[in-house]
Amino acid sequence: MVKVGISNATATNSYLSSQILSATNDTLMKKVMKECADKYASANDALKNSFQDLSAELYDYAYMHVMAAADYPNACHNAFKRYPGLVYPQELADRESGLKHICDVVLGIIDAIGF
Repeated sequence: MVKVGISNATATNSYLSSQILSATNDTLMKKVMKECADKYASANDALKNSFQDLSAELYDYAYMHVMAAADYPNACHNAFKRYPGLVYPQELADRESGLKHICDVVLGIIDAIGF
């Protein structure tokens, strides 16, 4: 299930990178999309770390990394809130929700196996 989360974060990062290219005239939107892409890259890294932690049976560290991965999309959403003129794209909201749900499942699994 962690690999599903990694896939989601990677796909969202790619989506955001493509949106940066298409927002050529809107420097503010490009800035926020770049910040979001960075957050999803960090979520990806956190999930990769959790995968390694799970392999080593370090459940407390795995839990911490998954919690971090679930929270990175909030920073992206908050970046949009800082600029009232920017609208949080529905596609991004759906991806955020998906990653959070995946992380919730992973956290439940970690709880069940030994945290």
